[in-house]
Amino acid sequence: MTQLLAVGAQVGALFFYVFLGFLGRRRKILTAQGEQVISNIIFYFTMPALTVTSMNLKVSGQELTNAFLVLAASVVLVLVSYALCVLAGDWLPLPLKTNYAFRFTTAFGNVAYLGFPVAYILWGQLGVFYAAMYALGHNVLFWTLGVWLMQDHQEPKGLDWRQILNINILAIILGLVLALCHFQLPPLIFRPLDGLGQATIPLALLLVGSMLAESPIRTLAGNKIVYLIVAIRLIILPLLALGAMFLVPGWDKNVRLLVIMEMAMPAAAIAPAVARKYDGDYNLISEGVVATTLVSLLTIPLWAWLLNYHILT
Repeated sequence: MTQLLAVGAQVGALFFYVFLGFLGRRRKILTAQGEQVISNIIFYFTMPALTVTSMNLKVSGQELTNAFLVLAASVVLVLVSYALCVLAGDWLPLPLKTNYAFRFTTAFGNVAYLGFPVAYILWGQLGVFYAAMYALGHNVLFWTLGVWLMQDHQEPKGLDWRQILNINILAIILGLVLALCHFQLPPLIFRPLDGLGQATIPLALLLVGSMLAESPIRTLAGNKIVYLIVAIRLIILPLLALGAMFLVPGWDKNVRLLVIMEMAMPAAAIAPAVARKYDGDYNLISEGVVATTLVSLLTIPLWAWLLNYHILT
């Protein structure tokens, strides 16, 4: 019990910022326009800076190998997760637009806004380095398969490659190139980038809290589809990853732990914005993001405790 409380305190400290964002939105300190500004600051400035500086480490050959294993695991697990969501959506069954929203919300996690902070708390900068590699595989699928799911399938639009090669993907590629070349950024560049990157964690969590405050939480209670999204996203998919990691016992323990923790993240916070842009089922996706984020306040510390002290050794 002491260990559970210790891990919960570590991860739970992140949600202090979530509470501040929630309070700020309720007190109208934060607004919808302010959320968009914060989102843009994170997307275009702080998260690319955090990615580059976190990957600008003196990593060993084994750590680089681990990074590529994480990348491969992310692609495989997201695709398997999507296949599971297809089966679940067809079993319900759901109308096409709702079915696609269900798949989108359940298959893709908040591997950046929450995944990076959790990785940093548990494993430091090397954890963010691995998390960035996981995000690379995840985000390529998010901006291709995910965007396709949200499009009007009666009048499909061409794939916009600018969505895939966005600044965060380019930052991961740049960081990887620097790591492969063993090139360290000079202090004159590294220090301001590092300071900018550290702002990602509080800003991202403030944004999550603000989003929670504007959502009609009471409407979630009667939505059985949302219950299923929560169960799959926060319990079944981490169990799937856990089973997969037992099949690769030769991998570094921290790599296996990180992959499972990334799979235990709530639904992607940016998903409602993508749904709104492409006219997807925004309401279901928003409810799924809110519900999984709320429940993850309990499940993330629990998974961290179980994995570190009781499951993977």
